[in-house]
Amino acid sequence: MRVISDIEYAAGLKMDLYLPDADGFDLIVWFHGGGLENGCRADGAGLGASFAAQGYGFASADYRMYPAARYPDYLLDGAQAVAFVQRQAKAYGGSGHVIVSGQSAGAYMTMLLALNPALLRNAGADRAAVAAFVSDSAQQTTHYNVLRERGEDSRAERIDPAAPLWYVGAERLPAPMLLIAYENDIPCRPEQNALLCRSVRRFEPDAPIELVLLPGGHCAGSSHPAENGEYPFVTETLRFLQRTIEQETEE
Repeated sequence: MRVISDIEYAAGLKMDLYLPDADGFDLIVWFHGGGLENGCRADGAGLGASFAAQGYGFASADYRMYPAARYPDYLLDGAQAVAFVQRQAKAYGGSGHVIVSGQSAGAYMTMLLALNPALLRNAGADRAAVAAFVSDSAQQTTHYNVLRERGEDSRAERIDPAAPLWYVGAERLPAPMLLIAYENDIPCRPEQNALLCRSVRRFEPDAPIELVLLPGGHCAGSSHPAENGEYPFVTETLRFLQRTIEQETEE
Protein backbone atom coordinates (compact mmCIF):
# COMPACT_ATOMS: atom_id res chain seq x y z
CA MET A 1 0.00 0.00 0.00
CA ARG A 2 1.11 3.54 -0.78
CA VAL A 3 0.05 6.40 1.50
CA ILE A 4 0.24 9.98 0.25
CA SER A 5 -0.62 12.47 2.99
CA ASP A 6 -1.47 16.15 3.22
CA ILE A 7 -2.60 16.73 -0.36
CA GLU A 8 -4.20 20.17 -0.59
CA TYR A 9 -7.33 19.89 -2.71
CA ALA A 10 -8.61 23.43 -1.97
CA ALA A 11 -7.32 26.38 0.02
CA GLY A 12 -6.56 25.14 3.54
CA LEU A 13 -8.24 21.75 2.97
CA LYS A 14 -6.36 18.47 2.65
CA MET A 15 -6.88 14.79 1.92
CA ASP A 16 -4.87 11.61 2.42
CA LEU A 17 -4.63 8.89 -0.23
CA TYR A 18 -4.39 5.16 0.50
CA LEU A 19 -3.50 3.42 -2.75
CA PRO A 20 -2.89 -0.18 -3.78
CA ASP A 21 0.53 -1.01 -5.21
CA ALA A 22 -0.83 -1.73 -8.70
CA ASP A 23 -2.24 1.05 -10.88
CA GLY A 24 -5.64 1.01 -12.61
CA PHE A 25 -7.70 1.10 -9.42
CA ASP A 26 -11.09 2.71 -8.80
CA LEU A 27 -10.87 5.50 -6.22
CA ILE A 28 -13.26 6.09 -3.30
CA VAL A 29 -13.65 9.66 -2.00
CA TRP A 30 -14.53 9.45 1.70
CA PHE A 31 -15.95 12.03 4.11
CA HIS A 32 -15.61 11.30 7.84
CA GLY A 33 -18.42 11.49 10.38
CA GLY A 34 -18.73 13.54 13.55
CA GLY A 35 -21.95 15.52 13.32
CA LEU A 36 -20.39 18.20 11.08
CA GLU A 37 -18.43 19.41 14.14
CA ASN A 38 -15.95 16.62 15.00
CA GLY A 39 -13.68 14.11 13.31
CA CYS A 40 -10.87 14.39 10.77
CA ARG A 41 -9.53 12.68 7.68
CA ALA A 42 -7.25 10.46 9.81
CA ASP A 43 -10.41 8.68 11.03
CA GLY A 44 -10.50 6.91 7.66
CA ALA A 45 -7.06 5.32 7.97
CA GLY A 46 -8.34 1.84 8.84
CA LEU A 47 -10.88 1.87 6.03
CA GLY A 48 -8.27 3.20 3.63
CA ALA A 49 -5.90 0.35 4.39
CA SER A 50 -8.73 -2.18 4.08
CA PHE A 51 -9.88 -0.89 0.69
CA ALA A 52 -6.31 -0.63 -0.59
CA ALA A 53 -5.75 -4.28 0.35
CA GLN A 54 -8.70 -5.11 -1.90
CA GLY A 55 -7.35 -3.14 -4.84
CA TYR A 56 -9.23 0.14 -4.39
CA GLY A 57 -7.86 3.62 -3.83
CA PHE A 58 -9.23 5.65 -0.94
CA ALA A 59 -9.13 9.44 -0.53
CA SER A 60 -10.04 10.63 2.98
CA ALA A 61 -10.86 14.34 2.86
CA ASP A 62 -11.20 16.99 5.53
CA TYR A 63 -13.87 19.70 5.27
CA ARG A 64 -14.86 22.79 7.25
CA MET A 65 -16.94 22.12 10.37
CA TYR A 66 -18.96 23.87 13.07
CA PRO A 67 -18.58 26.29 14.74
CA ALA A 68 -16.43 28.01 12.11
CA ALA A 69 -18.44 26.61 9.21
CA ARG A 70 -22.11 27.07 8.44
CA TYR A 71 -24.43 25.36 6.01
CA PRO A 72 -23.55 24.80 3.16
CA ASP A 73 -19.78 25.36 3.64
CA TYR A 74 -18.95 21.68 4.18
CA LEU A 75 -21.02 20.67 1.16
CA LEU A 76 -19.08 23.08 -1.03
CA ASP A 77 -15.85 21.59 0.34
CA GLY A 78 -17.05 18.08 -0.41
CA ALA A 79 -17.88 19.04 -3.97
CA GLN A 80 -14.40 20.53 -4.38
CA ALA A 81 -12.87 17.29 -3.09
CA VAL A 82 -14.79 15.23 -5.66
CA ALA A 83 -13.81 17.63 -8.45
CA PHE A 84 -10.15 17.42 -7.42
CA VAL A 85 -10.13 13.61 -7.36
CA GLN A 86 -11.87 13.44 -10.73
CA ARG A 87 -9.18 15.67 -12.22
CA GLN A 88 -6.23 13.94 -10.54
CA ALA A 89 -7.24 10.28 -10.22
CA LYS A 90 -5.32 9.06 -13.26
CA ALA A 91 -2.22 11.02 -12.24
CA TYR A 92 -2.09 8.90 -9.07
CA GLY A 93 -2.61 5.67 -11.00
CA GLY A 94 -6.39 5.42 -10.85
CA SER A 95 -8.67 4.04 -13.51
CA GLY A 96 -10.76 7.23 -13.63
CA HIS A 97 -13.71 5.57 -11.88
CA VAL A 98 -14.57 7.63 -8.78
CA ILE A 99 -16.96 6.54 -6.00
CA VAL A 100 -18.27 9.07 -3.46
CA SER A 101 -18.86 7.84 0.08
CA GLY A 102 -19.03 8.92 3.70
CA GLN A 103 -19.89 8.05 7.27
CA SER A 104 -22.73 9.69 9.24
CA ALA A 105 -22.28 13.45 8.69
CA GLY A 106 -20.05 12.57 5.75
CA ALA A 107 -22.80 10.30 4.47
CA TYR A 108 -25.26 13.19 4.72
CA MET A 109 -22.81 15.16 2.56
CA THR A 110 -22.54 12.23 0.15
CA MET A 111 -26.29 12.06 -0.30
CA LEU A 112 -26.65 15.76 -1.00
CA LEU A 113 -23.77 15.61 -3.48
CA ALA A 114 -25.61 12.76 -5.18
CA LEU A 115 -29.10 14.24 -5.24
CA ASN A 116 -28.62 18.02 -5.49
CA PRO A 117 -27.04 18.46 -8.95
CA ALA A 118 -26.01 22.07 -8.35
CA LEU A 119 -23.36 21.16 -5.77
CA LEU A 120 -21.01 19.14 -7.97
CA ARG A 121 -21.80 21.16 -11.10
CA ASN A 122 -20.86 24.45 -9.45
CA ALA A 123 -17.57 22.94 -8.25
CA GLY A 124 -16.65 21.84 -11.74
CA ALA A 125 -17.17 18.16 -10.98
CA ASP A 126 -18.91 15.80 -13.39
CA ARG A 127 -21.76 14.23 -11.45
CA ALA A 128 -22.62 11.93 -14.35
CA ALA A 129 -19.09 10.50 -14.20
CA VAL A 130 -19.37 9.39 -10.55
CA ALA A 131 -19.49 5.61 -10.67
CA ALA A 132 -21.48 5.11 -7.43
CA PHE A 133 -22.53 6.76 -4.17
CA VAL A 134 -22.27 4.85 -0.87
CA SER A 135 -23.61 6.24 2.41
CA ASP A 136 -23.00 4.83 5.88
CA SER A 137 -25.90 5.83 8.16
CA ALA A 138 -26.78 9.10 6.46
CA GLN A 139 -29.36 11.50 7.84
CA GLN A 140 -31.77 11.80 4.93
CA THR A 141 -33.76 14.64 6.49
CA THR A 142 -32.23 18.04 7.31
CA HIS A 143 -29.17 17.44 9.49
CA TYR A 144 -29.68 18.05 13.19
CA ASN A 145 -26.86 20.59 13.31
CA VAL A 146 -28.43 22.53 10.46
CA LEU A 147 -31.61 22.63 12.53
CA ARG A 148 -29.62 23.78 15.56
CA GLU A 149 -28.02 26.49 13.44
CA ARG A 150 -31.51 27.73 12.57
CA GLY A 151 -32.58 27.71 16.21
CA GLU A 152 -34.89 24.70 15.76
CA ASP A 153 -35.19 21.56 17.86
CA SER A 154 -32.46 19.23 16.59
CA ARG A 155 -34.71 16.20 17.11
CA ALA A 156 -37.16 17.37 14.46
CA GLU A 157 -37.61 15.57 11.14
CA ARG A 158 -37.55 18.21 8.42
CA ILE A 159 -37.58 17.80 4.65
CA ASP A 160 -36.47 21.02 2.94
CA PRO A 161 -33.62 21.97 0.55
CA ALA A 162 -31.06 20.96 3.20
CA ALA A 163 -32.44 17.39 3.19
CA PRO A 164 -31.45 14.70 0.68
CA LEU A 165 -35.09 13.54 0.59
CA TRP A 166 -36.10 16.94 -0.81
CA TYR A 167 -34.50 16.13 -4.18
CA VAL A 168 -35.95 12.66 -4.76
CA GLY A 169 -37.94 12.53 -7.98
CA ALA A 170 -36.50 15.70 -9.48
CA GLU A 171 -34.47 13.55 -11.87
CA ARG A 172 -33.19 10.01 -12.22
CA LEU A 173 -30.44 8.72 -9.96
CA PRO A 174 -27.09 9.76 -11.44
CA ALA A 175 -25.36 6.50 -10.43
CA PRO A 176 -25.89 3.29 -8.44
CA MET A 177 -26.44 4.02 -4.75
CA LEU A 178 -25.89 1.91 -1.62
CA LEU A 179 -27.51 2.98 1.66
CA ILE A 180 -26.26 1.35 4.87
CA ALA A 181 -27.94 1.74 8.26
CA TYR A 182 -27.83 -0.23 11.54
CA GLU A 183 -30.27 -2.16 13.67
CA ASN A 184 -29.45 -0.04 16.75
CA ASP A 185 -28.78 3.17 14.89
CA ILE A 186 -29.61 6.74 15.90
CA PRO A 187 -33.41 7.05 16.32
CA CYS A 188 -35.20 7.39 12.96
CA ARG A 189 -32.01 6.80 10.94
CA PRO A 190 -32.98 3.36 9.55
CA GLU A 191 -36.48 4.63 8.78
CA GLN A 192 -35.10 7.68 6.95
CA ASN A 193 -32.94 5.48 4.75
CA ALA A 194 -35.81 3.10 4.06
CA LEU A 195 -38.00 6.06 3.14
CA LEU A 196 -35.45 7.44 0.71
CA CYS A 197 -34.98 4.05 -0.94
CA ARG A 198 -38.72 3.49 -1.31
CA SER A 199 -39.29 7.06 -2.45
CA VAL A 200 -36.72 6.70 -5.23
CA ARG A 201 -38.40 3.51 -6.39
CA ARG A 202 -41.77 5.25 -6.63
CA PHE A 203 -40.23 7.31 -9.43
CA GLU A 204 -37.82 4.65 -10.72
CA PRO A 205 -39.03 1.10 -9.99
CA ASP A 206 -35.80 -0.36 -11.36
CA ALA A 207 -33.48 2.25 -9.84
CA PRO A 208 -29.98 0.94 -8.96
CA ILE A 209 -30.44 1.64 -5.25
CA GLU A 210 -29.98 -0.81 -2.39
CA LEU A 211 -30.59 -0.57 1.35
CA VAL A 212 -28.63 -2.80 3.76
CA LEU A 213 -29.36 -2.98 7.49
CA LEU A 214 -26.34 -4.19 9.47
CA PRO A 215 -26.20 -5.29 13.12
CA GLY A 216 -24.78 -2.98 15.76
CA GLY A 217 -24.97 0.68 16.62
CA HIS A 218 -24.47 3.83 14.60
CA CYS A 219 -21.77 3.35 11.93
CA ALA A 220 -20.49 0.21 13.66
CA GLY A 221 -19.54 -1.35 10.34
CA SER A 222 -17.13 1.44 9.39
CA SER A 223 -15.87 2.31 12.88
CA HIS A 224 -14.63 -1.10 14.03
CA PRO A 225 -13.49 -4.25 12.22
CA ALA A 226 -15.31 -7.51 12.89
CA GLU A 227 -13.69 -10.50 14.60
CA ASN A 228 -12.27 -11.63 11.25
CA GLY A 229 -10.45 -8.29 10.94
CA GLU A 230 -12.68 -7.02 8.13
CA TYR A 231 -14.87 -3.94 8.28
CA PRO A 232 -18.49 -4.91 7.49
CA PHE A 233 -18.86 -1.57 5.69
CA VAL A 234 -15.97 -2.49 3.38
CA THR A 235 -17.41 -5.95 2.75
CA GLU A 236 -20.83 -4.58 1.81
CA THR A 237 -19.39 -1.78 -0.31
CA LEU A 238 -17.15 -4.13 -2.28
CA ARG A 239 -20.01 -6.55 -2.85
CA PHE A 240 -22.13 -3.70 -4.17
CA LEU A 241 -19.41 -2.23 -6.38
CA GLN A 242 -18.46 -5.59 -7.85
CA ARG A 243 -22.06 -6.23 -8.78
CA THR A 244 -22.69 -2.79 -10.27
CA ILE A 245 -19.58 -1.03 -11.61
CA GLU A 246 -17.67 -4.12 -12.63
CA GLN A 247 -20.75 -5.68 -14.20
CA GLU A 248 -21.38 -2.51 -16.22
CA THR A 249 -17.73 -2.52 -17.35
CA GLU A 250 -18.08 -6.09 -18.61
CA GLU A 251 -21.23 -5.18 -20.53
